[in-house]
Amino acid sequence: MAQAKIHAKANEGRFCRSSSMADRSGRLLESLDQLELRVEALREAATAVEQEKEVLLEMIHSIQNSQDMRQISDGEREELNLTANRLMGRTLTVEVSVETIRSPQQQESLRLATRIIDEVGICGVCRQDTCSKSQNRGRAT
Repeated sequence: MAQAKIHAKANEGRFCRSSSMADRSGRLLESLDQLELRVEALREAATAVEQEKEVLLEMIHSIQNSQDMRQISDGEREELNLTANRLMGRTLTVEVSVETIRSPQQQESLRLATRIIDEVGICGVCRQDTCSKSQNRGRAT
């Protein structure tokens, strides 16, 4: 406070931020910049956890359906399936969600793009001459 008064007298009535206010603002901005880096690291870590969960589920499923599982005794297979099911259940209890904040316009654009991709995917797997959607495109309504 005293520093601000001295600084104000030195400028003879002209308004000027005191160096302490500028320093405080700079420190706050620096803290926010550091927090932004930590938030991005958190989002990346959460995304990595989501991906690891999918990999683990695929691996468990792969083991359950492996040729080796078919070539062991029923008792051993049952025991291994119990363990795999337990691991599957525990893995499925892990819930991680990273969402992207979108404006209403971005949400609508995403919805439309997803619909177009779904339509292309549907027609991409059928023969063009038998697809009712592709046949209707050439006709005037």
